[in-house]
Amino acid sequence: MDASAAHVFALPPASVHRPTTAVEDVITLAAGVWLLTGTYVDGWAHNNLRDLETFFTPWHAILYSGFAACALWIAALTWRRHAPGTRWTEAIPAGYGAAAAGVILFLVSGAADFAWHSVFGIEQGLKALFSPSHLGLATGGFLILAAPFSAAWHSPERTWPRLIPAVVSAMLSGMVAAFILQEFAVFARHGLIQTYAGAAGTQPAVTLPTSSSVMVSLASFLVSTAVLFVPVLLLSLRWRLHPAVPAAMALLPSIALQTMVALRDAWLVPAALAGAVLVGVLWAVVRPTPDRHARLMTAIGLSPVVFWAAYFAGVALHDRALSFSPEIWGGTLAWTGLEMLALAALTLKVRATAGSVPGSSDS
Repeated sequence: MDASAAHVFALPPASVHRPTTAVEDVITLAAGVWLLTGTYVDGWAHNNLRDLETFFTPWHAILYSGFAACALWIAALTWRRHAPGTRWTEAIPAGYGAAAAGVILFLVSGAADFAWHSVFGIEQGLKALFSPSHLGLATGGFLILAAPFSAAWHSPERTWPRLIPAVVSAMLSGMVAAFILQEFAVFARHGLIQTYAGAAGTQPAVTLPTSSSVMVSLASFLVSTAVLFVPVLLLSLRWRLHPAVPAAMALLPSIALQTMVALRDAWLVPAALAGAVLVGVLWAVVRPTPDRHARLMTAIGLSPVVFWAAYFAGVALHDRALSFSPEIWGGTLAWTGLEMLALAALTLKVRATAGSVPGSSDS
């Protein structure tokens, strides 16, 4: 992109978009948790209840009232910052521009969802996650929940505890992605890596998987890795994280996904906890910082390895065997580590390139 094109797409100066306060970001997150709770409760209904044939449900009430709270709050923030004679877009708080667009997208998608359900009925299973209106709702929710993180990204000098809203925002945004990609969520169902065989009425035994089931499982691990650890990577590019942060960001979404499926494999929760502890220990030992690239890449590359190793160990202890051979589960661990290592290298390279462009800035 040349200099003239960059100027066209440049954001107004930071002084135009007044930043939010810590209290304002916390209120944004409170409304966002309301919205996200409605999302997961609606997911619980779709996963556990049959014959959902109406748009007007209690869980939709939680979802859309949470959205209303988010929309009204972002509108209030903009209203309070608007000065007579200036454009309303300039009154949007710094970092909240995408959230404002998310409000519009969510509103349009909600209307489309009502029309979709009226014509095609209520979707179940995988169809619900591929519905265009649901994808629009998820994208809008993602943009809304990411607002405090985006606001903090424009102010890298923030320190703890002022940075806590950004951390929570990144985690909640990741949970939106985890929700819409739940069919690939490893901690939602352990059958992704286990294959069972047995006659009717007998205890099923663990058996060898097919090639296609191995590929589906690998895809699920790769998707779940991105959902859980890309938010951690983005935060670690900007700030030094306390070891509890990556541990919590791996643990809480995993528990939420298992809760959404009515804890059908509740024993996976201790496995997630063990994996999160290992991630925290890893970050405590490596101590990555944004300016120490080798340490950052080491921590983010090994995080999925230790996290999923605890998952495999938990499944093996529960079923007393693994369908996957050592080559398959070992290769899966290696692939997830390489995935995050490659993403870290790419983002660090892009950031370094952007920083070397004349006239560019880190903010």
